[in-house]
Amino acid sequence: MKRTFKSVILLLAAIAASGVAGAQNTTTMDNNSQRVADTVKNGFQKIEDGVVSGYKAIENGVVSGYTAIQDGVVEGFTKVSDAFIMKFFARQGETLEQAKERMKAEEAKLHQESEDRAAASRQRGRESVERAKAVGRRN
Repeated sequence: MKRTFKSVILLLAAIAASGVAGAQNTTTMDNNSQRVADTVKNGFQKIEDGVVSGYKAIENGVVSGYTAIQDGVVEGFTKVSDAFIMKFFARQGETLEQAKERMKAEEAKLHQESEDRAAASRQRGRESVERAKAVGRRN
């Protein structure tokens, strides 16, 4: 019986040691899994950061290129427009700014005259319709 009791105690001690070892293995596995997950997450974060910075560099390059082209086109158009105004519309001794102001005032005057003519034409049309209605009522 001493042997049996001793065997049972040794068996229980072995089971307990195995359980502790198993628990340590589970903890170790959990720690390893967490480290792998962290490593993968950090790797994906680095890839994401690289891709985002790459796209931002491309975006900045495209925007700055477009802005440079836009500024060049506008500047070129302005130079051509100013030269055209000075050659064909500026009066003797008139500066570019004076010619532009005069042309703007003339344009506003012409626009107003056109609006006045259109309003008068609409009024004549309404009067004509009213006369036609009046003639139709008499017959």
